[in-house]
Amino acid sequence: MLPPQVTPFLLTLAISALIGIGLRDYYESEQKYETFGTVRTFVFIGMLGFMLCQIPGAGTTAFLVGLAALVPFLVVYYSNKVHQQKSPGMIGVLIALLTYATGPVALYQPHWFLVLYGVSILFVLHSKGRVRQFTDRLETGEVVTACKFLAIAAVVLPLIPELNTATGLVGTLLRNLPVSPRQIWMAVVITTSISYLGYVFQTYLFPKKGVLLTGLIGGVYSSTLAVLVLAKKSKTDPGHEVESAAAILMAVSMMYLRVLVLVAIFRFHSAVQLGPALLVLAAGAAAYGLWLRREPAESTAPVPAAELPAEGLEPSMRRNPLELNSALFFALMFVVVSLATKYALLHYQGMGLRALSFLVGCSDITPFILSVLQGDLGLGTPQILQAIILATASNNVVKAAYTYLFGARRTARLAATGLLAGAALSILYAVLAL
Repeated sequence: MLPPQVTPFLLTLAISALIGIGLRDYYESEQKYETFGTVRTFVFIGMLGFMLCQIPGAGTTAFLVGLAALVPFLVVYYSNKVHQQKSPGMIGVLIALLTYATGPVALYQPHWFLVLYGVSILFVLHSKGRVRQFTDRLETGEVVTACKFLAIAAVVLPLIPELNTATGLVGTLLRNLPVSPRQIWMAVVITTSISYLGYVFQTYLFPKKGVLLTGLIGGVYSSTLAVLVLAKKSKTDPGHEVESAAAILMAVSMMYLRVLVLVAIFRFHSAVQLGPALLVLAAGAAAYGLWLRREPAESTAPVPAAELPAEGLEPSMRRNPLELNSALFFALMFVVVSLATKYALLHYQGMGLRALSFLVGCSDITPFILSVLQGDLGLGTPQILQAIILATASNNVVKAAYTYLFGARRTARLAATGLLAGAALSILYAVLAL
């Protein structure tokens, strides 16, 4: 068996060498040849940090002393660079300091973390063009919105109590809710995170990649909104009827996967039970959509994905899903649907829940799904799963109606076949298997 120091030492050498090679390749691609050190220099820097950390009884102090000794050389290098009026970039200096830290990381962190550390350095180093393109397209409002999300997820959520401790009218109202304050905010954080992922892909990473990808990514953002916009596109852009129908089916496929993710987050054991059915429905919708595309479209002009959030059913769905107003609106919808579900169960038992499952399909089904997953409604697992499946079925029926109301006739006929078939299969599964 190898001594415990061997593996972290070899990993330090390997990661330091890879960082040095990556930096050399980066400089060569930028046609810069007067750089700080060679690959061997970075290997020695990594070794230095590792060995100083290993000094018995003085590892931390020795590491800091070594850092203090290294910094003057970096200062001289950078000063000379600026004096010669070269690019004032600090890539070489920063990479050298990061390489010096590989030794302690190898010694005191899991080995997978050191690999992740090195890969992250190389990825960021060689993503200059892509990072620049991405950041150039970001608007100030997007950055502010992302900061708001970090605040509601990392600051507000930990401060919200698990149990209701409020007094007065607010306390009475919260005690009558089937969900706790933290459950409400947790639902906001999770659902807006999923929506934002789709929004970022839709708007910044794949802005003009064709109708099919518009449906696929738009389904993560909002499948109902994606279906509506794609239906309108099929009517305004002749020649895209079949491709629009296929994209609608891809959006529906993503809806099933989105529902499965939500169930897995809040009730993992239920996801194991419901997962096969949702995966089959998702695969069926996607397979039918791909089958429709077997005939080439008359035109291949892409549909800008950025158009997806520009049109929609209501202003709250046209915005970035992480805007604070959208989050508060979702929280309100979550509370209202939770109360409606509690009322339906209290007065009409199981029949009321099934009826409500169909009614909520006329809009966004996410608040309803989260209310039955999290709410203290006295529901058994079969009732919860049945309600979720019925909600997806009714939502598919509404989407089929949207395609007929706003889309081309051919798109509506092709898409409705898959939508109504999915709804029928969902109802059969809910009635016979749950």
